[in-house]
Amino acid sequence: MREQLVAWAADCRVQGDVEVGDGRLSDRVNDIDLLMFHNAHLQSIDDGRELDMHELEVERRELHVIEVHGHRGDPRRRQRTVQDRVMVQVGPYVVTGSLHRSPVSLPLAPLSGWARFVPLTDAVVGISGGQGVPVRQDVVLVNREQISRTERITGISMYESAPWSPLPGAQPAG
Repeated sequence: MREQLVAWAADCRVQGDVEVGDGRLSDRVNDIDLLMFHNAHLQSIDDGRELDMHELEVERRELHVIEVHGHRGDPRRRQRTVQDRVMVQVGPYVVTGSLHRSPVSLPLAPLSGWARFVPLTDAVVGISGGQGVPVRQDVVLVNREQISRTERITGISMYESAPWSPLPGAQPAG
């Protein structure tokens, strides 16, 4: 089964149809080394140039952030979790979101686990230095091998309009 996938590499945003199978997207990208994008559309984060390709093969390690849309996988595999609000620097991107962990795990423990891509929920993805408009996503997968900085966000925000986002003006994806 193919699904539309949007991913962020170091220098561009890649969108296209990817074979995901029946399971969770996170399991799929953690298990393979190459992703084949069909009808790929690339957009440079530096100057906005665009390029369309019939097929594009991308090594998993080149992807920094993947937007998650569509099915959520097998509900029977879901476990009770505790959420920690975090900010991570992933290549040129700053991602703020909720990191889910077992109630008995230490904060940030999922970032040191076996999974190469780790989900963050209620996420905001922006480019360092404030370029472009931040994008708000329900779920993103973050390539933990590309994380250069992690910060746990504690406390309660004083601002009701943007309760967690260090990136003002985040807009919904679309």
